[in-house]
Amino acid sequence: MEYPNPKIKYYRIRTFGERLNASFDYLRETWKPMLKFTLYLILPICLIQSFATNAVMRAAFITGYGSDGNVLSFIANYAAYYLCILLGSAVLSALVYTLMQEYERRETRLMDIRLADFKPLLIRNFKKIIGAMLLFVVFLFLYAGVMILLVFVSPWTLIATVLLLLALLVVLVVPLALFIPLYIFEDKPLIPALRRAFACGFRAWGETFLMIFVFGMLASIINMATMMPWYILTIVGNVMGMLDPGSGINSQAWYNFLTYLLGIIQSYGIYLSSIVTATGYAFQYFHLREKQESVSLDVSIRDFDKL
Repeated sequence: MEYPNPKIKYYRIRTFGERLNASFDYLRETWKPMLKFTLYLILPICLIQSFATNAVMRAAFITGYGSDGNVLSFIANYAAYYLCILLGSAVLSALVYTLMQEYERRETRLMDIRLADFKPLLIRNFKKIIGAMLLFVVFLFLYAGVMILLVFVSPWTLIATVLLLLALLVVLVVPLALFIPLYIFEDKPLIPALRRAFACGFRAWGETFLMIFVFGMLASIINMATMMPWYILTIVGNVMGMLDPGSGINSQAWYNFLTYLLGIIQSYGIYLSSIVTATGYAFQYFHLREKQESVSLDVSIRDFDKL
């Protein structure tokens, strides 16, 4: 099979618009295998995540009555939801970047690729991303601990301190967007990859922030489109149940089934939108690495030496 367009080269210095075009060209070419493998790997997680999501919403509505059991139920369901998000995000990121590696490696790109063809690499990347995400969770707990500590240590300057910490968090999030693609595409240990992501990201903070903003907006549109039907039905049903407990809408089989089904679509939409952002972050990383290290020139020299 001959492709109508030339193979997309990763390591190129591109303008902002060219990076957008390269990202969308890649997604346009690979959407079929991407969709197929997300259905295989992500949809089963969505089946469980929908249960947790709906349970969190129900518990959130009835917690206001002050029942300890409802508070505990909310915490338990939210923990289950968070674990689903953590697992699904790790699988999704590993899948996106593994397929990008396969696209670059294979002469036939992703044509007729099977799960067995890249399963070992997918598992390896999944383990790396899980490790990175657990490190992020530790940082978030430390950040939350500092915020709580400030409430007791300095209540008079709490607002200014919280704003300062939030600003610091925003500044740090931008280079962190490059960490996962850098960690996957470069053969470096976790901590050195993290340090390198900060060094690379801070040198191009503005353009990286712009990429995050644009791709975040696009992902939000996709997420909103898949979320709104579930959100409207859930809100209406729970409000009606609170205003008129005798209506029993929350206990109706059709309502529970419909919210569960729409919850699956909503959960799947979260991961579909993440494909867009993960691809955009990767092409931002390719651009910066080529700009700072001239990777494509090194590859050309190595290929010439093999002749």
